[in-house]
Amino acid sequence: MEYRKYKRINVFKLSLVVAMCVMAFAMTIFLGGCGNDKIIIRYLKVPPPVVLISPVIDTFITANQPTFFWHAGEGIVRYQLQVSPSQIFMTKTIDITTTDTTYTTVSEMPNSTYFWRVRGQNQDTTWGDWSDANVWSFFKSDYVNYIDLLSDLQTYGIPQDVTLRGDTAYVADGQADLTIVDVSDKANPFIIKNIDTFDDDFAKGVYIAPTDTFPYAYVADRDGRVQVMNTADTSRINDISVAEQNLEDVDGGMISDTLYLFTVRSRSGFNVASLSVFQIVYTPYPRTGDLYYVNPVSMPADPKGLIRDGNYVYVACGEAGLRIVDISDIYNPLEFSSVLLGGVSLSVAIKGDYAYVAADRAGLEVVNIADKANPVAVAQVNTSGRSKDVHIAGNYAFIADGSGGLKVVDITIPDSSHFVAAYPTPYAYGVWADSSSVYICDRDEGLLIFENKVSK
Repeated sequence: MEYRKYKRINVFKLSLVVAMCVMAFAMTIFLGGCGNDKIIIRYLKVPPPVVLISPVIDTFITANQPTFFWHAGEGIVRYQLQVSPSQIFMTKTIDITTTDTTYTTVSEMPNSTYFWRVRGQNQDTTWGDWSDANVWSFFKSDYVNYIDLLSDLQTYGIPQDVTLRGDTAYVADGQADLTIVDVSDKANPFIIKNIDTFDDDFAKGVYIAPTDTFPYAYVADRDGRVQVMNTADTSRINDISVAEQNLEDVDGGMISDTLYLFTVRSRSGFNVASLSVFQIVYTPYPRTGDLYYVNPVSMPADPKGLIRDGNYVYVACGEAGLRIVDISDIYNPLEFSSVLLGGVSLSVAIKGDYAYVAADRAGLEVVNIADKANPVAVAQVNTSGRSKDVHIAGNYAFIADGSGGLKVVDITIPDSSHFVAAYPTPYAYGVWADSSSVYICDRDEGLLIFENKVSK
C-alpha cells in the first residue's frame, strides 16, 4: 500500500513538471521563440512645426489667386495647407497636401478675411503640429482703389471720437477736450479752435445737435460731466455737471421739438453702470439747471457706446452685449431686450432692421433687430484688430479697428456681411463716414481724412 501510494505521488509531480514546461515553451514561442526573433520598439520622431512666410499676418492682399509660402522643415516630406474664413477652421476654402513649400490657388478666392496654417509629415507618415501658436490671418480684396488717404492733421490730444456737421468736424480730443476742424478742403484741413478746460478730464464722445436752435457741441467727459461748447461763440465753455463719473459716450435727438441727450457711464465707486436721459432747455449761456435729469436705466456691465434710433436707444454694453432701451415714454425709459455677443461691445450703429456692433477682439457683430423684443446675432466678421467704433455709410460699415487701422465691411446682405477693404493706421479709436469721405481718429496720427470710393 505504501509503495503504490508513493508511485501515485511521483506521477502527480511528474505531470505538474511537464505542464509547467509546456507553458514555458509556449511563452517562449509567444515572446520570440528561442531568441532568434526580438521585438524592436522604435519611437517615431514628430516633425517640427512649420514656419510660415507669406502672406504675412494681418496683411492686405489684392491677388485673386494668392500664393502661400512657408519654410522647409527638417525631415518633412509632405505638407498640409489649410485656408479658412473661420479662425477655428470649421469650413475650409483650401485643404491640400503637397511636397512643395509653396502653393498658388487654382481658383479665385472671394474677398474676405482668411486664416491659414501648415503642418508637416515625415517619411513615417507622422504629422507634426500646425504652424505657430497663433493662426495667421490676412485680408483679401481686389478693390484696390477703395480707400485713398487725403490728409492727416495732428490734434492737441489723443482723439477718441469725431462727428461731422456740414464742413466742420468736431473731435472729442481726449485730454484736449474739443477740437473743431474746418474740412471744407479735405486735402488741407485746419483747426478752427481748440476748447480745453485744462482740468483733469478726458473727452470720449461728442454729439452735435441737428439744428441751429442749439448751437452747441455736447462732449462726454470721463471726469463726470457733459461739457457744452458754444459752437457759435467758441470763447465760451459751460460744463454741465450730470453728477455722474466715467461718462463713455453721448448721443441725442429731437423729440417733439425738444432736445434730449443720452449718456452712458461705466461703474465708479458707488455709482452703477447706466444709461441716462436728459432734457435740454435752450438758453444763450447754458448752465447746469438747463439740463433736466429724466431717468437712468441701470446696465449689467460697463456700457461703452450708444445710438438713438426712433423710439429706441441701443447700448453697446461691454461684456453684456447689445441692450435695447425703449424710450417711447421718455420719462420712463425701460430696457426692452438684449442679446449676448462675442467679445466686448464698444460701439453700435443702426441701419434698417440691423444693428452693427464693434465688439473689440470679436470684430463686427451683426444683429437682426426687426423684432425688437427678440434681437438675434446673425453674422460675425473677424477684422483681426480690436474693433473700437463703427459707422454706416451706404451699404458699408466703416470700422476703427485699433491696431488694424481702418476696415470696411460690405453689409449689402447683412447675414453675409464680409470684409472688402482696409487701410493701415497705427491705432484707430473713432470713425465717421459719409458717401464721399471717411474720418479716422488715430492715437498717433490725429485726424485722418480718406476719400471714400467704396460707397460711390
